[in-house]
Parts: sequence; C-alpha cells; structure tokens
Amino acid sequence: MNKKIYFNIITIVLITLNAHSQSNITNHLTFGEFSVGYKVFHTYDNSRSFFQKYDYYGNRTEYPIGRPMQVSIWYPSKLGNKSNNLQYKDYVGFTSSEIDFEKTSIEDKDTSINALVNSLNNKTKQDQLKKILNSNTHALLDADEITGDFPIILYAPPMNTSAIDNSIICEYLASKGYVVLSVMAKGEFSQLQQRNLNAVKVQAEDLAFLLQYAKRKYPSNKIGVFGFSLGGLSNIVFASKNKAVDATISLDGSIMSQGWLSDFTKSELYNPERFTSNLLFIGKNLKSPDQNPATFLENVKYADKALIRYDIENHNYFSGLFLLYEMVNNETLTEDEKETHYKFYAEMTNYIGLFFDHYLKNKNSFKEYEPISHDFSFQFKKGKRAPLDPNSIGQLIIEKGVDYVETIIDSTLTYEEDYLNTVDWRSLFQTASTLRNNNQVNEAIKTLLLADRVMPNFYTIHRELGNLYLENSNSNLAAKHYQKALADNPRDVESSKALKQLNIKIPDYHNTRIQDLQPYLGKYIVDSERYREVYLKDGKLYLESNYWVEPLLLWPYKANVFLVESDNPRDNMQILFQFNTDEKVVSMSIRGLNSGRVNAPNIKK
Repeated sequence: MNKKIYFNIITIVLITLNAHSQSNITNHLTFGEFSVGYKVFHTYDNSRSFFQKYDYYGNRTEYPIGRPMQVSIWYPSKLGNKSNNLQYKDYVGFTSSEIDFEKTSIEDKDTSINALVNSLNNKTKQDQLKKILNSNTHALLDADEITGDFPIILYAPPMNTSAIDNSIICEYLASKGYVVLSVMAKGEFSQLQQRNLNAVKVQAEDLAFLLQYAKRKYPSNKIGVFGFSLGGLSNIVFASKNKAVDATISLDGSIMSQGWLSDFTKSELYNPERFTSNLLFIGKNLKSPDQNPATFLENVKYADKALIRYDIENHNYFSGLFLLYEMVNNETLTEDEKETHYKFYAEMTNYIGLFFDHYLKNKNSFKEYEPISHDFSFQFKKGKRAPLDPNSIGQLIIEKGVDYVETIIDSTLTYEEDYLNTVDWRSLFQTASTLRNNNQVNEAIKTLLLADRVMPNFYTIHRELGNLYLENSNSNLAAKHYQKALADNPRDVESSKALKQLNIKIPDYHNTRIQDLQPYLGKYIVDSERYREVYLKDGKLYLESNYWVEPLLLWPYKANVFLVESDNPRDNMQILFQFNTDEKVVSMSIRGLNSGRVNAPNIKK
C-alpha cells in the first residue's frame, strides 16, 4: 500500500479512535423509548470549494467542485431487522469515504478497519480490538425513520476527526427523540485542519451547512448543538451567529483552552455579550480551574448558563470512542479505575440529555444530581432576557406596532441603560417611510418619535415629523418640529421653506455669530500625516486640510458650532469645538449631517 495513504488512514482512524464494548458505558445509561437508526448521506457544499479545479499546468482536474460532506444521521427509527445492527467496524469502515465518496467498497472499508487493528503492535490487544469491532452498537443501519417533530441536534467533532467520534452520545440522544447530524472535522482545502482560527470558522460554516441540510429533511424549529475539543469552540462561533440555536454544549472545548483563548478573545469571533443560546460547559480540572478558564461563559448575559467541572485531567475521556479504545490500550489502569471512567462518561452523557430536554423539550429536567463517578462542581445561572436585536426592530414595528416595541424597549432600559445606543435611527426612519407609504401615518409619527429618542434633536427626524404632522393637518405640531429641525441645522432649506408656507417668520442664521475668532484659529491634528486648519482670509473664516481639494467657508454660529457655508452635498457637515475647564479650545470634531455621526476629536496644536 502507498505509505502516504496508509499514514492518512492510520491518522484519521486513530484520531477518531473507534471503540471498546459500548456496554461498559451504556450499562450506566438508561436509553430512551425509541430504537435508533443510522444513515450516511453524500453531498457537496457547492458554495465552497475543496479540491483544486485546475492542476499546475492549467488543466481541469477530475475532482468535484464542492466541499465533500459525508453526513452521519442518528434518528428515532422503527423496529428493524436485528441483522441490520450496526457494528463498530461499520463506523470505522464509513471513515474511508469521508473525503472521497468513491471509497465505499468492502475493500476500502476493510482497509480502514485493518489500519486501526494494525495500529496496535500487541497481538492480544489486536484480537481484543477485533472482538470489539464485531460487537453491536445501539443503532440499526438504514432503519426506517419515524415521522415526527423531533428536535435537531448538530455535533461538531474535535480537530481532524470523524463524525462518529462521540457516537454513543449521538445514539443516546436519538433514542430520546432527537435527530442528530454530524460531519467530519476537516481543513478548508485539505483533509487535515490547521491549528488556527480559520479552522474554527470553517468548521462553524460546516455546521451552518449541516443545519441547512437538516432543515430540508426535518421540520422541527428546536435546534441544539454540541461539540468536543475544537468542535466545542466552533459550535460556540456557529451559535453566536445563528440565533435559531436554542441550546449549546461544549465538552472540554477549546473555548476553555488557554492557548486558544489568547487568540480567540482578540478576534471578531469573540462575542459573549451577543450570545443568546442557552449554554453548558462540561470541563475537567476541578482542582485547577485556572487551567481551563470559563471566561466566555462568565461573560454571557443573555442566556441561561451552566458549568460542570469534573475532577479528571484527561481531555480525551470526553470522547466516548477514544475512552473505550484507551481502556483497552492502557495497561496501567485497574479495572476499578476503568469502571470509574466509564461511569464518568455515562454521567456526562446523561447531563447532555437533560440539558437538551430542558431547553428543546421544555421538560424542566436540568439540575444537579449526586455524582456516580468523579467529584464535580455544578454552577447554574439564569440569564437576563435578551434585548431585541436592533436590526429586527423595524420589521417588528411593521408587524406588531410601535407601542408593542416601545414597551419592550422601556423594559430593556431598566437593566440595559445604553440599549438605545445600539439602535440605528436610520433603520427607524426607513420604517417610518414604509409605514407612511402604507397609509399608516400615525404609526409612522410614533416611529419617528422613537427615532428621536435614539438620536435626540436630529434635524432630519424633526423635519420628517413636521411633514407627517402637516399631512395629518396638524400645522401647530408641524411648525414645532420644523423649528426643532432648524435649531439643530439652521441651514436646512426644506424646513425653512415649510415654515414660510405656514407664514412663520424664519430668522436669518447670519444674525447669530460669535465675534472673537482668535481662540479657534490654528491647526488641528488628525494623525501623523494629516491636519486641519482654521484661518481668516479677507475677513472670512475658512477650514482647510492638507488632504482636501479646497477649503470650506465657515460661519461662526455658536461657541461650539460653526456652520459650513456650502450647498455641495459632500460638504453637508458642521464643525464642533471642545473646551477645557479654562474654556480654551482644545479640539474640533466634524459632525456629518447625513448620518449625525461625530468623528473623533482632532487635537488643537
């Protein structure tokens, strides 16, 4: 056999580490009411490439375009023929085709199985492993599915590992009425993952594909995800982005690894403050928790969260099939020690089932029980109610009305004082426009009044409020808001015209100005290469910059606000000044009148 191929088979199968006798663990588990079926499907994610489309010389290769996705599914099944009992060697055999779908022959599967057996150099262990591989699992191969609204659970395996790494948990969950899907953890463009955050992003994208695949087959809107090791970090990233995920479990995940955390916390992927899926961490090192910090979980506010730490140190015992393999291969462990490790895994599996039952089936089942194996700590904290996603407010107003949304916002402000700072006034402005077009003028007005809470006194909002009140034949309120618009932006032409049509006198803003300009003159530093400068020339006040084409003419309207005398939309801005305690000018900022945004201050030289 080609040495490279042989090495790859050994690597994948050893990393997956498939199995001791399942009964050693499941003797301590009570499986659910359903028989378990297992199927494998071959598909491609054609939105992402995997193989090279062209060779070095530019010739089209024979590889498929998309990313290969061998999907393993465990599901509640009808009672089938016992001759269809899945054996451990079948799991191992299926690993042969996780990258190359052509490798499904008996010979291909036997190659994978033999590679695993021959990885042990002790004949006694090899014989024992052969016996294990010929033993039955709890799953029936290709059994008929039971139709039902079963919650969907995704499993993210550890780095470079087969989808069946934690098959015992997957079988257990399926027996309790869940559909469980998994796909191999592999690199972006090759079989092996690299140890970097890109590998995390790619596996999170695999989970997104897996959910999309599941939703084509299964109707449930209850979604859970669990992962081990690197999969226990990738699933956090996935659940952070997908708010449909109701429950997330990380089994000694890289989310608790000091090595991964140092990079992860600095990345855009680290968003515990926006995490809303109910969260369970199960980890090791009860006596040395600093070795596996639960920083992410501690910073989650808007979800129920739990942390279980076991008094064990071996990371690999969180993989059922690795644990079983290790109990065969490790000669230093006594039978009592092995039994304790089996109990640990069964106990952990039970907690996983209880957590998913609690949040996907509303069974109120997740709580602390007396340990049956190693000592552990159990912490649980109820999360705050998650605020409305600011991006959803507009649609919610259209569907349920402004009063409904404002009630929720007011409730949120009792525990999140800065919530309005997360809302975009422009989104509310667009919603008001939609409502107006739908002849819902009163709702549009209330939406703009909400926008005024988000961006107080902004002229664009008040000008539009004036237009809507005028449309509602309320000239008094219309005038009031046009005047507020001019108070914020005295150069707003539309508000001025509207007030003139209402026969209300408009004062010329040129009648208001400050006289002493000397404190404002000089350079203001933008960065090491750029500056702005305020200067007088021929009795007029200008602002120029060494990266602008031409200077802007200013009108010194108030001590802290200078107006830009330009009708060019590009120059629709105001100049704001900041003062120290001695009332000396120390900096300037530019306020964009299209967005209302104020730029960072430029320090006066």
